[in-house]
Amino acid sequence: MDDLFLKTKLLVPPLRSQLVPRPRLDALLRRALDLPLTLVSAPAGFGKTTATLVAARALQAGTGIMLAWLALDAHDDLPARFWRYLVASLHPVVPTAGAEVAAALALPQPPPIQPLLITLLNALTDHAAPLLLVLDDYHAISQAEIHAGLAFLLEHAPPNLHLVLITRADPPLPLHRWRARGQLLDLRADLLRFDQTEAVALLTGAMDLALSDAEVARLVAQTEGWAAGLHLAGLALQGAPPGQRDLVARLSQSTRYIADYLTEEVLAQQPAPVQAFLLQTSILDRLCGTLCDVVTGQHGGQEVLETLTRRNLFVTRIDSPDSVGGGGWYRYHPLFAELLQGQLRVRQPELLPTLHRRAAGWHVASGLVEPAIEHALAGEDDAQASDLIERHASGIVMAGQTLTIEPWLQRLPEAWRRRLPRANLALAWSLLLRGHSGEFVPYLERATAALTAEDHALWGEVHALRATLAESQGQTDQALAYARQALDAISPDNLFAQAMVRTSFASTLRSRGAVGEAIAAYEQAVPLCRAAGLLLPQMLGHTHLAHLYLLQGRLHQAEAATRPAVAAARHHPVASLPLLPRAMVLLEWDRLEATEELLQQAMALGRAGGIHTVLTRGETVLARLRRAQGDPAAAQALLDAAAARLPHEAPTWVEALLIAEQVQLWLAQGALDAAEHLLARRGAAVDAAAGHERDLLPLTWARLRHRQGKLAEARALVDVVLAAAVANGRQGRMIEALLLRAQLHMAAGAMPPAQADIQRALEIAAPEGYLRSFLDAGTVVATLLRRMKDEGGGMKPYIAELLAAYGQMTPSAPDPQPSALSPQRLAEPLTERELEVLRLLARGLTYQQIADALVVSLNTVRHHVKGLYGKLQVAGRMQALARAQALDLL
Repeated sequence: MDDLFLKTKLLVPPLRSQLVPRPRLDALLRRALDLPLTLVSAPAGFGKTTATLVAARALQAGTGIMLAWLALDAHDDLPARFWRYLVASLHPVVPTAGAEVAAALALPQPPPIQPLLITLLNALTDHAAPLLLVLDDYHAISQAEIHAGLAFLLEHAPPNLHLVLITRADPPLPLHRWRARGQLLDLRADLLRFDQTEAVALLTGAMDLALSDAEVARLVAQTEGWAAGLHLAGLALQGAPPGQRDLVARLSQSTRYIADYLTEEVLAQQPAPVQAFLLQTSILDRLCGTLCDVVTGQHGGQEVLETLTRRNLFVTRIDSPDSVGGGGWYRYHPLFAELLQGQLRVRQPELLPTLHRRAAGWHVASGLVEPAIEHALAGEDDAQASDLIERHASGIVMAGQTLTIEPWLQRLPEAWRRRLPRANLALAWSLLLRGHSGEFVPYLERATAALTAEDHALWGEVHALRATLAESQGQTDQALAYARQALDAISPDNLFAQAMVRTSFASTLRSRGAVGEAIAAYEQAVPLCRAAGLLLPQMLGHTHLAHLYLLQGRLHQAEAATRPAVAAARHHPVASLPLLPRAMVLLEWDRLEATEELLQQAMALGRAGGIHTVLTRGETVLARLRRAQGDPAAAQALLDAAAARLPHEAPTWVEALLIAEQVQLWLAQGALDAAEHLLARRGAAVDAAAGHERDLLPLTWARLRHRQGKLAEARALVDVVLAAAVANGRQGRMIEALLLRAQLHMAAGAMPPAQADIQRALEIAAPEGYLRSFLDAGTVVATLLRRMKDEGGGMKPYIAELLAAYGQMTPSAPDPQPSALSPQRLAEPLTERELEVLRLLARGLTYQQIADALVVSLNTVRHHVKGLYGKLQVAGRMQALARAQALDLL
């Protein structure tokens, strides 16, 4: 939203006509081009901005360096807003990368900044030309997240980027480290103070005062070279009779007296209309002629601003004269504005609400929503503020200003907050999109209470939010009912709500296991999410589509579904979501190196964005990769890590995948008892809520029964899975079931039906290029393929490809005896402390959490874990828990 973006903050301030030469500062600041960071740090009124501006302009004229400027204020202390403005200041230098990063920051769920900064830094590196970026008033920033991002930017800055921070206080950045490395130029108050020569140039030169060197020296001593103090003293003396030396003496007594004198004498000496103008417009952060006319209720504001600027009365132009109808934007010096506001509160406190309301009206008419709302709130005009927030909340959320809405609502009285259904719904959506699903319910309830029966579109949004909440809680029937109500109520024109509710509807169908219907729903929802600019729902839609295509055996379509998603998100953490099914496709095609690269990328992004499901799911897929590479120990470590995260951070269908992979690993090692105990302990509960993965665990049970020699039971399970897969078009699951049934036929000595199942699996798998499912099925399937290679007809090339892949497989470790983990009395019993550690492991605690609970060191916990693993004859957590369950130790 352009009306929320104040372009004057990005303008390099113009130089005043009467500037005091300060060559020593200019020489110091020229060193900014030799270092990554220049810190100009001093209290208010020390001339930090002016000194930096003069030096920067000189560098620009002398070297051709590009100059970017950003004037910060308290409203910029929000990460997405800060970075959006910073990127905008760099847009002329890196327009393509800047636009891409800015678009990501404007999303309802702005991404973590680090991946975006990498894009920006790479673009700046490619740019090569020197760039000086000045951040003025950086003391307005307090958010640790912003400081951390800026530290990252500086730590990795290319040689051509030079940053200048102008601030009243040192920011919490690693300045000591940069100072020690010689990467920091420090300009402090002592360097910025006016010396005698500079003070003479200011007072007797620029301000044309008839003062002796001794009188100037008295003022310099009293103000300690404080630029604003000297300037205030000069203004006081400009209005005094010639030769009034006692005034110099009085001004030299106290810095506070200078400010008091300015208020009482200089302000009082202005004509009454100018006094009124100064006081009434002091409420404005930025001024222009027409805005001042509206606030004061007078005419001629532009002429007054120009007069004040010529008289150097602490008014500064902050843009070029060709903006705002040719008048330009101005601002008061912060100290001067503070003095004026204090006088306004003393003299005319009753006028403050009126002034703010007038300012709000002008900003509304000018399309500047954010300052309009701020002034309406400051003017205690609850009706206007409420109306503005209600009308613009959705648009503001869509523009990425999510963190602004809630403070605005909190500043309104409770009675008004309850009357704003659109604003409350907008805030609920923003919380949901940012992953705070547990926090949006109060706003949903407040919105619901404010609606009438005629608000059909808003009721649709309410139902959509309820559907999303119910789906996240596993209440699929209720979620489906709400989603259908939402679809009936929401207007086709409400793109935002249509996108959200159709995504929720598709997710509900997926949770119910309705694969075909869910695919059709996602195929409708994803384009809507893209059109509405909803990146997270769009990425989720692509991800779930890819998973569902995988179930249907459509590998090429699954890979194609992830391609635009990954391209759209790039370094955004939500790109980790579609990267996972993309990696699964590559793994099925047996492209192991590419699979690992994608998985590591996905998990790094997921870790950066706190998307824990990606980590759990990624570790599970990576464990399958390690199993394929013949490294069961590494696979087990990954599954242990995923299992430790499960209780709090992953949906049930992810646990189903984890259990299936753990069982596969144990079966490969001959740990049949451990596999059975895990399936018996968790399988039934997980299978009931596994949604689209609901037939995965019955197939896993069948694999176990096959290894146990219970062929009839295994065959019955496979037949059920296969029938359901055929009925629902899940050809990916059909391939797995057919390969397993072929092995069961072979175990029973039934060669023809075994070959028939292999032939059918080949016909489904060949067009999509399946490899890994056949390789994981083992040597029995390879034997069948060798027998069929001369009779395979049109399948001969594909069979040859499969057999070649078998020949390149990493040899597996020897299988342990199936009885290795069977329940029996331990040779050496567990100690009491080992039993305590075992019980805490069963609760899913990490080693550090166990150490905290037992008040011991982390190394002590590791020692106990090693001991109990040895006594239980296991290699990892889940294996240990299954063995302990079998021995009734838990």
